[in-house]
Amino acid sequence: MDFNRLLLLLALGAAISCNSGKYPLPALEKPKPEVPDDGQGNNPDDNPDDKPDDNPDDNPPVDVKLMEAFKEDFSGEPGNGLTLDAGGKDFRCFPGFPSLTESGSTILMLRLDAAKDAGDGIKLISKDYVHFGSYSARVKLPDVKSVQPGLGARVEFGPEGEGVVIDVASPTVAGVNTASKLCVIGLDWSADKLVRWVKTKPSADKNVIEEITENVPQDPQKLVFRYYHTDGPAANYPYELEIDWIEYSPQE
Repeated sequence: MDFNRLLLLLALGAAISCNSGKYPLPALEKPKPEVPDDGQGNNPDDNPDDKPDDNPDDNPPVDVKLMEAFKEDFSGEPGNGLTLDAGGKDFRCFPGFPSLTESGSTILMLRLDAAKDAGDGIKLISKDYVHFGSYSARVKLPDVKSVQPGLGARVEFGPEGEGVVIDVASPTVAGVNTASKLCVIGLDWSADKLVRWVKTKPSADKNVIEEITENVPQDPQKLVFRYYHTDGPAANYPYELEIDWIEYSPQE
């Protein structure tokens, strides 16, 4: 064996013996595979821990402004932070109109547009948010039973996604026919309960439609009143709905 190679092997063996685990050699680092971007210049490896970005500008806080108590009587254009969205159809909305049902009352009259598709309609929506409290609206639904008993249309009122919903073709709820005269529909919303109800007049007792005590919504919502088509038979007549007033009282 070559003398120089022998000396090299002896030196290497001595180094290993002297280390004897006291000063472990560092593990070899495996080459890191290259991660391609997603085609939009974003490399998934830029955030290897999958943690949210600490930059607050990327997740700005939502400014939730709550509405104060109000009662809108529709003697003129809607106020109190309510916006009327009728899709630019002036013939569908008549604020300050004399009631066809009750002499001396001024109402907001809403009319269905027969040309609209399912899901479309007229919507009153609040600019700000509502939360726990009491909601009520004095309304009269159109009486369609003698003209088009299977009409595909609904009325919805209350916190968005949580309000009272009535089928125009089935206007009687909890024993009250909301197409016979101006009635009051509403709900009471608290942290542990949501109660939907209807009554024949403001001074009458509430007839409970539904009471919810599980999975009660907790987040603020927009206040909405919708009069819209469903996927049932389309309207063949501009059926008129009356709103005498809408009232909201936050929970104290």
